[in-house]
Amino acid sequence: MFDVAIIGAGINGAASAHFLTRSGLRVALFDREAIAAGGSGAAGAFISPKISKGGSLKDLIEEAYLYSLQFYDRSFPEHISNASQLHIAKQSDENTKVISFREYTKIALASRPQSSGRLLNESAKAFESVYIKESGVVDAQKMCEALGADATFFHEEIKSITELKSGWQIGTITAKKVILATGAYLPVLDEPYIQLRAVWGHRIDIRTSTKIPHIIHHKVSLAPTTEEGFSAIGATHDVHYHPQKSQIVYDVEAGREVLIEKAISSVKLEDIEILKDYTGLRSGSNDYLPLLGRVANAKKSLEAHPELLKGARIDKTSLAYHPGLYIINGTGGYGFVLGPYLAEMLSRHLIDGEPMDDRLDPTRFLLRWAKRRKDG
Repeated sequence: MFDVAIIGAGINGAASAHFLTRSGLRVALFDREAIAAGGSGAAGAFISPKISKGGSLKDLIEEAYLYSLQFYDRSFPEHISNASQLHIAKQSDENTKVISFREYTKIALASRPQSSGRLLNESAKAFESVYIKESGVVDAQKMCEALGADATFFHEEIKSITELKSGWQIGTITAKKVILATGAYLPVLDEPYIQLRAVWGHRIDIRTSTKIPHIIHHKVSLAPTTEEGFSAIGATHDVHYHPQKSQIVYDVEAGREVLIEKAISSVKLEDIEILKDYTGLRSGSNDYLPLLGRVANAKKSLEAHPELLKGARIDKTSLAYHPGLYIINGTGGYGFVLGPYLAEMLSRHLIDGEPMDDRLDPTRFLLRWAKRRKDG
């Protein structure tokens, strides 16, 4: 029997495997395709903060940004390219967010370099921007593989899990605890209150004669040019396409055109050669905050507390929980920023019983779901 089984080998699952195996636990890591084969592999994997005026999500991502950048540099420096980054407001109503961020952030900033001015199109120069001195781009595939290296990997699609007297049956193995890190792909557990937003992403690696000196975020994101002349453009955010639900096949060529069009509206790119495409599904939550914590049993919780249907407030510790079942999900486009930060928090909870961030408790959705039910 494994100590922990993790279902989903994207950045959240792989990072969880890293911290748990480092603590001496025997970990099984499952994925239906491969490590980072889905949304994590298609992500731009930029280590970026959230540019906004404030709020819980901005604060959480800033904490995670400062943590994760240091974590990658210390633990896997070979899989991160350190670079500064320039974030430009996409439209005029975002200018105030950029101005507010510059004023209140704890992240070290600097003036926009002259090299950016020569590279940007006039339309991009018209918006407010913020220049971050220390940032980076992660090699998504290699980083996730390195994070999950000490776990036992199972190339196996898990469609359901079964609760046992002392643990769980997951495919061909058993484990004392299970972590759900499946992103927005179809769930392995029918808990109706856990509803994730699916965002389809497409990234392309390119070769260009244009020298991109740092990360640029505007209409899309561009990675700095390597010594070999390589860069990357990513990622699109399509909320309408879902590979497991759509009747049509995603049009890769059309997706490339969208990425290129958005990129050249910001930057004077020349001699573009497309080298490789990456596509996958990312997940976000309905309130944009990630989900991290124990998974409650909705049916048993309503049986014990029918007053939830009327919107009653109760102590969340009195809900009925699936024993030994946890979730880490809903990190959206900030997976490589939030992943290590949340995974270490989850690991400390499982190993030492330390509390997790209450803002991220998944049962917040159970309480809202119960209140909206009309069938009693």
